[in-house]
Amino acid sequence: MAPHHPSQFHYTPATSSHLYSNALFEEDWPSAAQENSPSPNATSNSRLDPSQVPVMPSTHFLSLARNPTIGSSTVTSTSTTADGLSGPVSVRRGVDTSTTSAADFDVDAKTGFMPTRSLIIALPGDLGAVWERVLSAAIEGGEGLTLGEYVATQAQAEKNARWRKSVDEMPVLSIAPIRHSEVHLRRAHHVLTFILHFYIHSQLPLSGPGPHPPHRIPPCLAIPLVELSKELVMPPILTYADNVLYNWSLTNPAQPLAIDNIQMINTFSLTQSERHFYLTSARIELRGVEALELMKSCMDEAFIGDMISLQRIVDYLHRLSTVIDDMASLLMAVRDECDPHEFYTQIRPWFNGWAPGAREWLFEGVDEEDQAKFARLSGPSAGQSSLIHALDIFLGVDHTKPGTAPSSSSAGPSSKAKPGSDPTFLMKMEQYMPRHHRAFLQHLRAANQTHVRALVASNASSGHIGVELQAAYDDAVMALKRFRDGHIRIATLYIVSQARKNARPPATVDNQTKANAPVVEEVRGTGGTSLVPFLKECRDNTAKTALGNGPEQ
Repeated sequence: MAPHHPSQFHYTPATSSHLYSNALFEEDWPSAAQENSPSPNATSNSRLDPSQVPVMPSTHFLSLARNPTIGSSTVTSTSTTADGLSGPVSVRRGVDTSTTSAADFDVDAKTGFMPTRSLIIALPGDLGAVWERVLSAAIEGGEGLTLGEYVATQAQAEKNARWRKSVDEMPVLSIAPIRHSEVHLRRAHHVLTFILHFYIHSQLPLSGPGPHPPHRIPPCLAIPLVELSKELVMPPILTYADNVLYNWSLTNPAQPLAIDNIQMINTFSLTQSERHFYLTSARIELRGVEALELMKSCMDEAFIGDMISLQRIVDYLHRLSTVIDDMASLLMAVRDECDPHEFYTQIRPWFNGWAPGAREWLFEGVDEEDQAKFARLSGPSAGQSSLIHALDIFLGVDHTKPGTAPSSSSAGPSSKAKPGSDPTFLMKMEQYMPRHHRAFLQHLRAANQTHVRALVASNASSGHIGVELQAAYDDAVMALKRFRDGHIRIATLYIVSQARKNARPPATVDNQTKANAPVVEEVRGTGGTSLVPFLKECRDNTAKTALGNGPEQ
């Protein structure tokens, strides 16, 4: 079936789920019509007064006290990583995520991993007066700051320097006033990580071969950012959640969140290209809500396992393939309003994290133990989208054994990998997700121990229904493979081709240019991987998951 046009996307979810429900947000909240929606890159003068921010009911999940002793007090992460969180990680949690309700996972039946209501757009008290003001100063006036490597005029250099001085002069503020508010902590992480990346990447580059001194992050920024990152159990760096999940408002406040009723708020470059880049990801997340519901329905039917249930799973898998194809269409639509050259030169460099071989990031005022945890901080990446991870887990796509397909009875990742591969990269990226979404993925893995792939394989000899079941499953897998094909095409257009066009000139000897091509350094993703080989490996792993040996589609 051909993908729907985005304007045709309509979805009415079921009202119950053992994975999540729509009970997370109820009528206790004010209606969307009562909320104000800021214009993109609004300055502090146009932001809501904190007193006008709607107050959540005391029974709401995000209003619960963040008591680390609730439930089993700690949970040890299944992944270990040096990226921001060194493991194994004992995660403090204020909500017992051992159950299966939506409140444990912050996943909504109508909006998926996206918050279901307009976000808090102003921090209270001194935090808002200082941090919000400094962020607004970086994006005000219609021009904003200039990437250090592209500073071309004295005026640009002076503007960058004045803003960086204003960061240096911020007081060291405590996060105590918001420590027990999840939504305010998320807002603070968004604001401070934007300030962090503005601060790092607006600095003029140092000349010479190096080694160079570290990027100094002043205590007034480093201390509160590390402190609130510990509370959120996320690394102190810009993430996909900061750029996409917690960076939007409603275009029409009188209507609910939808693919055609969302706009992005803060950007680094103040360009429509950057807004559309974020918006593309947000729309994919919203279209993927139906995929989450279909996964739940398949797992419900697999638990029963009779012939009627198998036929329903066939239908659900065909619908899932259509949803994934729709997501692919939305991905390709990034080309409509995001200029490749503008993205590569004016937008993408702001995302860069602390990559291997690059200048160290020194969080001043932070103890050595915490500083040691933050070696190699990855920037925001599509690999941090919980939705794509959920599809992989549900379909049984195994990225931990590059070049091999998972066995029909295997439900979990293997520790074995080919030499030179990085089988744990996607697991590392989970540490950059909101912790409740990580808990959702861990629960999905546990709930999917006898996953759909195994069910389909075990019914291969069940006559006509077995044939239909395998065809429907392979259709869904190949739809995900097509999605990844599209991702490779977009990465090639926006990054690989632009890297070639912007390659530094070849070396010279005695002012004579060598007869060789411009030097193109290895193209890496913002997550730190060798970009195209990694994307192709993910695509190939997906294709090999199909039980029909991955037919060309």
